[in-house]
Amino acid sequence: MIHQSGTSLRELTKALNCSPSLLGYLLVALLAPASDRALAHDGRISTRELARRARAMGIRRATRHREALELDRERASLVGCRAICAWLAEENIFRSYGEQIVDEARWSLAMAERDSKLPRGAAPPDMLTTDIIQRCRPAQPNTDAASFVAWYACWLALWAFYAFPDPLVRLPAFDLTLERLGKW
Repeated sequence: MIHQSGTSLRELTKALNCSPSLLGYLLVALLAPASDRALAHDGRISTRELARRARAMGIRRATRHREALELDRERASLVGCRAICAWLAEENIFRSYGEQIVDEARWSLAMAERDSKLPRGAAPPDMLTTDIIQRCRPAQPNTDAASFVAWYACWLALWAFYAFPDPLVRLPAFDLTLERLGKW
């Protein structure tokens, strides 16, 4: 706690009259499981071994966290894919147009990100996707096919940006949608 409050390790080692390496091991050892700390307290394992076990535990914990995050993103991408497919179906968009719309929306978001021109702000976390879709709806499209696709792509890009703010969720959702549309 003293170190976290801003006191340097050098100051602490002087005050505690111990070596910097021992203090470093002790700080790492604090992250070890309670069972390993008890073994060290009883003298059955060294402080160095306790620190090694704490580092190994930290690596395992970080790996599990990363895997859980990846799984959450995969699930969210699947939810995004379903939302896009449901939106396309609700709008009565044929598969061939759907592919063009999704592909153009994906491309326009990638270009906006590259040029740092993504929309500002975020949707409230409790807002339903259907509400986001309706709020992002632009003015009515023209009647020719090119502007029809561009209008829907603009709408999709906008609502997908707000509904799925994490690009590591949004981009796979687009990819999954394109895959699904190809099999339709």
